[in-house]
Amino acid sequence: MALTSSPADGTFRTMRMRRTSRAVAVLGTVVGVAAVAPAADAASTTLLRLDGIGPLRLGMSRTAAVATGWLAGRTHGCPLGASPPVVHRLAGRNAPRGVRGSAEFERGRLRTLTAGHGVHTATGVTVGRTTTRQMVARYRRAGFAASVDSSPMFGVRVTVRRRGRVVIEGAARGRIVALLGVPAIPVCE
Repeated sequence: MALTSSPADGTFRTMRMRRTSRAVAVLGTVVGVAAVAPAADAASTTLLRLDGIGPLRLGMSRTAAVATGWLAGRTHGCPLGASPPVVHRLAGRNAPRGVRGSAEFERGRLRTLTAGHGVHTATGVTVGRTTTRQMVARYRRAGFAASVDSSPMFGVRVTVRRRGRVVIEGAARGRIVALLGVPAIPVCE
């Protein structure tokens, strides 16, 4: 059978159907990737890193942090210090839904981030799901020093260190991690 462009022998039609099938397959792949991309993007914004979350980075100015659209409200932190820190909720128009926490600024710089809902760490610690024992094990496997401490005043805490410095803390209700703080969970003593 000779290939011609004559519609009479059906060749032209067959070639057009193959092109259409390929175009549909390519379009389906593009649509599938686009549908997955927002989910992956949303998951990455709820990743609590050792230097921040989403566009918020420890050490950044309060002005720059507010400009990200992740912060809402403004209150003062612990009044016992010489100058009380400024605290914002992680509830701005650009913050991911479901994330609950706060950002604390000292002398105009982001010093601590805490989250009590909707975040996870690169080691797989998820607020509300991971036990203190699992958090310690996961950070130790990742090469950090991690320990659990319990006191009547502060409850159960997991402290994770790198090169002797505290880089992340977890506080638990019972055995489950209920709060994560980078680099630590602020307390008012």
